[in-house]
Amino acid sequence: MRVVAMVPNSRGGLYRACITVASGRITEVTPHHGGRGPANEDLDFVPHVAVPGFIDLQVNGAFGYDITSDPSTMWPIGERLLAHGVTAFLPTVITSPPQPRRAAYAAIRNRPARYAGAAALGLHIEGPALSPEGAGTHPLADLVDDADVLAEELIAHADAVALVTLAPEAQNAVQAVERLVRAQIAVSLGHTAATAAVTREALRAGASAFTHLFNAMGPLHHREVGAAGAALLHPEARVSLIADGHHLADDAIRLAWRLAGPRRICLITDAMAGTGAPAGTYRIGDISVKCAQTARNDGDNLAGSLLTMPEAARRTRDITGATWDELAAITSGNQADLLGDADRGRIMPGRLADLAIVDSQLRPVATIVAGALAWRRRDTATSASPRTNPRDDATDAGPAAGNHSAKSAADGTSGMCDRTAATTRSPTAATIGVDIGGTTFKAAVFDGAALGPVRRGATGSDRPATEVLAAIRQAIDDLADAARGAVVRGVGIACAGIVDAAAGTVIRAASLNWSDVDVIAGLGPDLGLPVAVEHDVFLAALAEWETGAGIEAESMLYVSVGTSVASRLFTQHGTERGNANLAGEMGFMPVGDGARRLESVASARAMSDAYYRQTGRPATVAQIIATATNDPSAARVWSDAMDALAQGVAAAVCLQDPEIVVVGGGVSNAGQELLDALNSRLAARLAPLREPPPTVIATHGADSGIIGAALHGLPLWVPETVSSVVRRHFGTR
Repeated sequence: MRVVAMVPNSRGGLYRACITVASGRITEVTPHHGGRGPANEDLDFVPHVAVPGFIDLQVNGAFGYDITSDPSTMWPIGERLLAHGVTAFLPTVITSPPQPRRAAYAAIRNRPARYAGAAALGLHIEGPALSPEGAGTHPLADLVDDADVLAEELIAHADAVALVTLAPEAQNAVQAVERLVRAQIAVSLGHTAATAAVTREALRAGASAFTHLFNAMGPLHHREVGAAGAALLHPEARVSLIADGHHLADDAIRLAWRLAGPRRICLITDAMAGTGAPAGTYRIGDISVKCAQTARNDGDNLAGSLLTMPEAARRTRDITGATWDELAAITSGNQADLLGDADRGRIMPGRLADLAIVDSQLRPVATIVAGALAWRRRDTATSASPRTNPRDDATDAGPAAGNHSAKSAADGTSGMCDRTAATTRSPTAATIGVDIGGTTFKAAVFDGAALGPVRRGATGSDRPATEVLAAIRQAIDDLADAARGAVVRGVGIACAGIVDAAAGTVIRAASLNWSDVDVIAGLGPDLGLPVAVEHDVFLAALAEWETGAGIEAESMLYVSVGTSVASRLFTQHGTERGNANLAGEMGFMPVGDGARRLESVASARAMSDAYYRQTGRPATVAQIIATATNDPSAARVWSDAMDALAQGVAAAVCLQDPEIVVVGGGVSNAGQELLDALNSRLAARLAPLREPPPTVIATHGADSGIIGAALHGLPLWVPETVSSVVRRHFGTR
């Protein structure tokens, strides 16, 4: 089976990917360029986003069920969590006498035979070795003083327990932590009034996380930062956050983001029985809790939450500007790492195919568990296969709350505490990419996943800039009017020559005979769309880096071989654009005996000119390559060009050390013949120094410039938080 969706690209953005699944596991993740429709076994979710299935570390209950009171309800809860994108969770037992814990050990070992919900990865035992000063809603009468006594019990049931929360100041806490960690039970610190020094002792003993940071903890004080301060200052410990708008102020989340960051934060819900159920009175253990907009005990204190994982992720993104990669980490990857789960948390070969498919607002669209479509939103029929039989969003309800009828939950409608109903899909936002070349321009709509039909028009040195820009303006208007199912929000323009991106001006483009052309003004003040202009080689490279051959690389050298020769280096930290900020610096490189520039030998124009000088006959590069086996002049021109190109690429590889070399531009249409000629020469030149990096042909081919231009237009209209990420990574504005 294959799943096609937008996937985080490790650089803050998304790319259209094909996730291949076999026997419940991911076998391959590759860029997918939509050249054909989905096969019968495919699930095509574009333009929605696939992220690792959410892992919730703290689920006290939901849908009317309370796990501490009746641990067997973890299974109906797990089935309904699929509608929230959750593919794995920790059923949580709060402070209680031993009997509820024993019942929970038995329940998690007895998974129902036909269970098809989110995986229960083990129990989270929250308490009873907690501080009375930080107990919160946990019953004081059931707290225990000696953490080691609790550890003895938990170790005897280590197969059923994944995580335990205890207070670092509890008696024998350090010894308990050491024993629990040896038994492969993760330890989280929480419900505590401990000093930072006492907290650090538990961390040194092996505790690796903090439960709902800031909540049920001593305050950050300037003379004693306490457990919260120790958590924020520790370099490795994970911190869980309840981002529901009630447990934490937005600034508290920003503080945690600044100090702990996406590498250490784990979003949790701390959900209780009132989550996803009608407003009313529910229980968490033996505690009565009133649920309306919040869950509060009889003392009007918060007692768990009514939060869902999609809401937590959405709020955190709104507050912090988290990228898609960062959201994947804080909703799944970090949780899996904390639990030592090497099967979940990332979309990569070898991992279980546990996926949450979400829309741009993080509303769940579908949930895939071990490669099977387990749930889908009713308004999005995404499967191309008749063999799947997923649960839809009309799931069985939990018990009624208090005197409330269970009808609203049973018939799929929502009560006051259910904020997860599907909404009508909004139109796809898109940009128009325009690639202005020496002889033609090309323009198309790009929605982040697929390129629409391409419109073309003539350019050339004999056409005035005003005439070309008028034709481009007409093409933009026509494309915007014809965009079906998409709302065009901006225009990106790639142009040959020397470009002042900030001013939107082409300073000089010899192939167009342009000098100081204000592109934005030339399109007209009434366009009604923001416009971004950049150099065509830079934007073609951006397309390959973001959505093409360089998508999985740490660094990429893009080499354009067309009417000129130019290059760009992209890395995770930004892009190297040459000392003079000119793409063509590689083309200026002296080659051979130093008397000629690389561009004057290896470019398409140079090859055609050289062949004409030798034979008196015109020929394109394609014709030169096709006749090289039996035409000595063609063979000599091609060989000289490849010698020069290999010399330039070898120098760039030695200086810039890219992980991959991607060759684009018109000459790249030669495909394997170009690679064969270049790779052998490159290997020979680099042999005394190093192994050559892989050299490949650009994925997008002739469309790289249009796609890169559209991507360049993206920061003009996406939310500022995302825009800042794009600018930080690529410096395109």
